[in-house]
Amino acid sequence: MDNELSSVVDLLPGLVWTMFPDGRLAQINRAWCDYAGVDAAEARRRGWSALVHPDDLPAWLDGWSSRTPSPPLETAVRLRRFDGVYRRFVLRTRPLSKASEAGWCGVAVEAEGCVPAERMPDLQEAGLRAVMDSVPTFIGLAAPSGGVEYFNRFALDYLGATLEEMEGWKATRMVHPDELPAVLVAWTHAVQTGEPYDFVHRVRRADGSYRWFQVRGLPMRDETGRITRWFVVNTDIDEQKRGEDLLAGEKQLLDMVARDRPPQDILDAFCKLVETAVAGCRCTVMLLDRSGTRMGLCAGPSLPARYIETIAECAIGTDIGPCPMAARLQEQIIAPDLALETRWAATRWPSMAMSHGLRCCWSTPIVAKSGESLGVFAIYYERPRSPGRQDLALIDQLTHIAGTAIERMHSRLTLRHALDDVRASEDRLRSIIDAIPGFVWSTAPDGSVDFLNQRWSEYTGMPLEEARDFGWTSAVHPDDAAALAAYWQALLEAGLPGEYEARLRRHDGVYRWFLIRAVPQRDETGRLVRWYGANTDIDDRKQAELLLAGEKRLLGLMAGGALLAPILDEACRLIESVLDGALCGVVLVDARRSHPARAGDASLYLQAGAAPTLPAAVLETVVGRVVDANANPIALAATRGRVVISADLAHEQRWQPWRAIALAQGIRASWSIPVGAGSSMAAGVLSILFRQAKTPEPAHEALIARFAHLVNIAIECARWEAALRQSEAFLAKAQRLSLTGTFSWRVEEDEIAWSEEIYRIVEVDPAASPTFDLLYTRIHPEDIPAFSEVFKRQRVEGRDFEHEHRLLMPDGRVKHVHLVAHANRDEDGGLEYIAAVQDITQRRLSEEALGKVRSELSHVARVATLGALTASIAHEVNQPLAGIITNASTCLRMLAADPPNVEGARETARRTIRDGNRASEVIRRLRALFAKKATSAERVDLNEAAREVTAMLLGELQRHSVILQPEFAEALPPVRGDRVQLQQVIVNLMLNAADAMQAVIDRPRQLRLSTHVDEDGRVCLAVRDNGAGLEGEDTERLFQAFYTTKSSGMGIGLSVSRSIIESHGGELWAAPNDGPGACFCFAVPAWSEAEGAVPAGGDGEAPGLAHAGDAAELS
Repeated sequence: MDNELSSVVDLLPGLVWTMFPDGRLAQINRAWCDYAGVDAAEARRRGWSALVHPDDLPAWLDGWSSRTPSPPLETAVRLRRFDGVYRRFVLRTRPLSKASEAGWCGVAVEAEGCVPAERMPDLQEAGLRAVMDSVPTFIGLAAPSGGVEYFNRFALDYLGATLEEMEGWKATRMVHPDELPAVLVAWTHAVQTGEPYDFVHRVRRADGSYRWFQVRGLPMRDETGRITRWFVVNTDIDEQKRGEDLLAGEKQLLDMVARDRPPQDILDAFCKLVETAVAGCRCTVMLLDRSGTRMGLCAGPSLPARYIETIAECAIGTDIGPCPMAARLQEQIIAPDLALETRWAATRWPSMAMSHGLRCCWSTPIVAKSGESLGVFAIYYERPRSPGRQDLALIDQLTHIAGTAIERMHSRLTLRHALDDVRASEDRLRSIIDAIPGFVWSTAPDGSVDFLNQRWSEYTGMPLEEARDFGWTSAVHPDDAAALAAYWQALLEAGLPGEYEARLRRHDGVYRWFLIRAVPQRDETGRLVRWYGANTDIDDRKQAELLLAGEKRLLGLMAGGALLAPILDEACRLIESVLDGALCGVVLVDARRSHPARAGDASLYLQAGAAPTLPAAVLETVVGRVVDANANPIALAATRGRVVISADLAHEQRWQPWRAIALAQGIRASWSIPVGAGSSMAAGVLSILFRQAKTPEPAHEALIARFAHLVNIAIECARWEAALRQSEAFLAKAQRLSLTGTFSWRVEEDEIAWSEEIYRIVEVDPAASPTFDLLYTRIHPEDIPAFSEVFKRQRVEGRDFEHEHRLLMPDGRVKHVHLVAHANRDEDGGLEYIAAVQDITQRRLSEEALGKVRSELSHVARVATLGALTASIAHEVNQPLAGIITNASTCLRMLAADPPNVEGARETARRTIRDGNRASEVIRRLRALFAKKATSAERVDLNEAAREVTAMLLGELQRHSVILQPEFAEALPPVRGDRVQLQQVIVNLMLNAADAMQAVIDRPRQLRLSTHVDEDGRVCLAVRDNGAGLEGEDTERLFQAFYTTKSSGMGIGLSVSRSIIESHGGELWAAPNDGPGACFCFAVPAWSEAEGAVPAGGDGEAPGLAHAGDAAELS
């Protein structure tokens, strides 16, 4: 409570304090601190005497020393403000209790503008005047006779006057002259009768402007009931009053529009509303003519007529004046001082306006909701002025009111002109109404029809007398009657315009859709006097909407894979909703059990498709059996492939048995439309039956064709779906039989989708989503590096590829699979692979067994060939050698004879030379078996060449349980050489490495194939194994011809490989690994455009090699 009281004291506008009995300050409020410019502690330290003017302090101290607690003390003193300025205050003190020792409280109120105490004998309560002066409300006191005695500070500041100037009845001159007489009457009545006074009028402010106040006066009475004074409170309600005035003005304008008052009066009323709302202004409003290029009607009741005549009917444009400019730009134009305006100097508008006493103009366009310019209104002042925020807000409100009123006025004018035309020629109007291709009607306020045009009778065949009142309801479709009646009754009760869609019966019994619109007419008082309406035939549009919605439902069913029967059933219901009174069914033709017409003996096997509302007996003799083509119209339409129409079965001579059944079921007309008619017979028949005789109209023909097309789509889709399901079944069976699955791989999304057969191949749960992580759980660990390298490369290259790898099943079984993939791009350019995976385990096992047999046979053949070659070589060489030895021996004997036979020795030497040449020729021919051939220089990608070799040897490596680990360098430069020869070297090195790991059983057999660029810029390829290694061996000896460490080798593979590499200007060497195994590596120069066809380091020739499969035998 103390905190709340302290907060209230701080908010008081006076200086409030409390003191101890000895005069020391105890508490002070915020106003004291703000006035003195110090905080509370400093103010208490200085004391109250620090603020009192030195000249006033002695009198104050004398009064304080003689103070008694009984009477209050009121003294006028000057107090120093924080800036050193002294202002006069009235100090009032009161004791805090009856004993003066308890302390004192006081309040200081500025004396300027206050009423002296002697002028207010009845205001003896110390703080009353201070409180009244601090209240931000217009407060006054009046004598019993009604004369003013007191106004508080707020009132005097508002009026800009002193109390002396307002005493008595002088304050009445502050009342607006328009309200002064009424105010005087009301105030006099209150004073004479003692009744409370309550009146609303305008009071002039100090700046001369008027604001609305609600003035309330209450009499103050003494104990005898005698009025001693009047207490008056003025409440500022200007904003509220302005809003009420605007609302009332808008209502008045709309009421004038509704009562068809002249447009000039309406515009004058709007100008007066503006001038009332915006004090001190004058207003004009101008409407655009029909062309929208000139001003038309103009109003300005407070402006000189000469000025109005000058601005009326002027053209709109930006260089004419503010109003034409605002209308042209559709934006507000402000001219705060016409004396300074230069925008319209060409027309001299500013000087013309100033000649009529106008100094500023605010022009605002009036724009319809549609964006069309309606006109403009302007606010003028006789002195320069710019609009403030409140002015702009008020103008926005006035603009809205003007737009609403003018739009309605235009509408009313248009309607009035139309009604005037109608009244001028009622006969002509009736003729026009009767000629309208729709129904025009009117009713009494209770909804009973009193007028219908001739078109109604022509359509319904109902006489006008019969349709009057509520007789017209008999033409409404039974399904729509209840809803239409309820809507019409609600419309009558609400008295609002409305519209409704319903079907109306034609004279021939056909129902068509109509849009029924109703509009109320009211008199000048707003009373509803009549209803007018028009019915527009919308059957074509309605049928199109129903048909379109039905087609969407049908296509949705087809797209959703629904069965044929529900689709055909929905199609029949759609047809029945579009064709009034139709009963629809679809019959299918079983082509396998039907025979087309060849010699007049055509027969059909018909099947039930759909017949949601057809009587069952009508189709029982048609479907589920073989029938003759002439047995019924359905079969006839199917065989002929054209529409069969029987407009009235009662007069039909064909199809007697079926006709009798149809007539017994109430069927009178039959339309049979073939569906999907081919060269022989239709796929089905759409049968549309009616219970009354009916001939197709031209509009029906298009509908029939459309219906038949929809049914045909449904049948074809069903057949396609069946064929697709059969094809999928065949494909699944073929995949199962061939152990081949298919999958797709979208590279960017890493999205995989595969067939059921792949689930069976990799033996995973069919519910599992295909992913690479799932796939890696099945790939043989030894093949994962090669598999990863292939797919990593294919992510970038986007080419077709093949790959073989193994799968390791959870139970330890190993499967061999062959993957073939085709790359393509989707519409967005994304890379996608379509691939097939075949389980080739059995083929691989067969190939391995066959390969072993072939290897053994090849080895035997090579051994036999080598033996024959060796025998042939020995035979060819031994003959000349034997001749050389014999001739040499003979020559020696001839030379040893006495005398020596020199001639014979000479001949024998010749024979020796001959035999030596024969031996040399044999050796030459032997070398020709390993003929040298020139290298074919080309750009070779060593990575790609190595990949081709690994693809060729992958099966061989897998048979030897070798894990291939390719490590190819990125951006490897090409080399110059013979691609085939380099691949022969790689084959020889890889097979040697595989053979070197045959004895390894305590660790995985790993073969690492890598490429890189060495320090000299040469391209290197290394083959590392983890086999027995090269410990204790001379690595150079390995490359000697006919040296081998294998029992079945010939020792020429590495020798020939080195020859090939050296012929390419490179080198081949071997080195032991840090761990188990050895490394064979070769390096060749990178491609250089400046080099010749053959590197300078080689002789241009290299020995040929046997087939790659024999490379291991030669090493």
